[in-house]
Amino acid sequence: MPEFLSPGHYVTEAEPQVVTIAGVPTSTAALVGIAEKGPIGQAVLVTSWTDFIDKFGGFTPNGWLAYAAYGLFLNKRGARVYVVRTAHYTDPGDPATLTAVKATVTLQDRATTPTDTLKIDALNEGTWGNRIKVKIEDATKDQANKFKLTVLETIGGQDVVREVFDELSMIDTDLDYVETRINGVSKYIAVTDMGSTTVAPNDRPAVGTFSLANGDDGLTDLADTDYIGSPAGRTGLYALDVIPESLLIAVPGVATSAVQNGVLDYCAGRKDCFAVLDPPFGNTPDQVKTYVETTAGLNSTYGAFYYPNVKIIDPATGKEKVVPPSGFIIGAYARTDGDKGVWKVAAGIEDGRLAGVIGLENELVNDKAVRDVLYPARINTICFLRGYGIRVYGARTLDGSKKFPYINERRTFIYCEKSIYEGTQFAEFENNEPGLWKRLTRSITSFLLTVWKQGGLRGEKPQDAFVVKIDEELNTQEFIDQGIVRGLIGLATQRPAEFIWFEFQRQVKTEG
Repeated sequence: MPEFLSPGHYVTEAEPQVVTIAGVPTSTAALVGIAEKGPIGQAVLVTSWTDFIDKFGGFTPNGWLAYAAYGLFLNKRGARVYVVRTAHYTDPGDPATLTAVKATVTLQDRATTPTDTLKIDALNEGTWGNRIKVKIEDATKDQANKFKLTVLETIGGQDVVREVFDELSMIDTDLDYVETRINGVSKYIAVTDMGSTTVAPNDRPAVGTFSLANGDDGLTDLADTDYIGSPAGRTGLYALDVIPESLLIAVPGVATSAVQNGVLDYCAGRKDCFAVLDPPFGNTPDQVKTYVETTAGLNSTYGAFYYPNVKIIDPATGKEKVVPPSGFIIGAYARTDGDKGVWKVAAGIEDGRLAGVIGLENELVNDKAVRDVLYPARINTICFLRGYGIRVYGARTLDGSKKFPYINERRTFIYCEKSIYEGTQFAEFENNEPGLWKRLTRSITSFLLTVWKQGGLRGEKPQDAFVVKIDEELNTQEFIDQGIVRGLIGLATQRPAEFIWFEFQRQVKTEG
């Protein structure tokens, strides 16, 4: 209320009766695995295949991460993907126990008796850094006092210039100080001034070309625990803890019971993530059914399993290659989310296409009799459909309880729960009374009405599609005294048409 001290007009603005709840993003992906280069144990955002190559390198024989990213961006251009590169830790709870090592070289100065003056490290760990060289020359302009550093990378036996830093100084008060100019700017190296006691300008690195060496990928003794990681060290999957967005998560090509159950547990623990799981390589339909039901015992509403692995033309060799399908499928999820919404499953003739896939590791799934065995086991198949090509042909989660049997149902709940959670933060610490309950009811109802109008909920009328109840019946004095506001929200989620049943009968014409 304004302070009324003298006659006149007083203008105030009232709080809005309905606080708008914005829908959260649903198609942000997260991929965990082995990469050629890039930060280890950090969730790094990439938004294109070119961006992935720039930050994490290309295809590597040691892992499937690059192939998954390639397939994802083929199916959804402009996707948002958080990438976590992993390696072996002797203790996943302690990031300092990482066994991967950065390639390095230490340069000496120009004194008569040279001493160490500048340490060059690859920007991050791995054998990729062993391809890096640095060429030291006198500066182009101030040849007497400064120097030029060129970063080279050996590709196919040829040294390719990657970066050039000119007019560098070893004096830490100069604007051109070497650490200031290079660190945080270079995409290949970081430098450390070794504090040479040689008098300038002879403290500059000696002229020549020097190779970085001793980089290690840290893959020896790599174990399932390195992919799963630790919440204490925020390694592996738990590097994603810092990402607040709802995520579609895959650990491409790592089809072990420990890792896949670990991913499902992580998603269920967060309640805002969904896992896309790959099959083991070389499994027959019978073997993969045994794996899902018995060996791994996969059972969760927060993930889906796909079979078989798929064939592509390998961009690295131009030859046919079998790769895990998870990246391609997440791309189809993201594409379908954008086209139709999270409430439509990425499967079938229209939305189940997988760009870039040319074949299947095991073509037995093209036989409906085989799919009749796999699908009741909650295994979503990828198969060839005559006239349409290769398509995702399944919509089931791994839920054995059948509470959330369908992918789009679980993901609709994730979308609504997270959107409402983030959109009702205004209510915290407000007075717990009917006025607050009504504001919450209006905001949530308005949001769900939009979801229903977009086709996200079933029902001819809003009252058939959802219910929002926040009233005195739920919020008794007992709960008010504990500082609790209770609300009941019911959703009539969409369900896919899995089985199309046409019944034909002979129409008999009667005489008369």
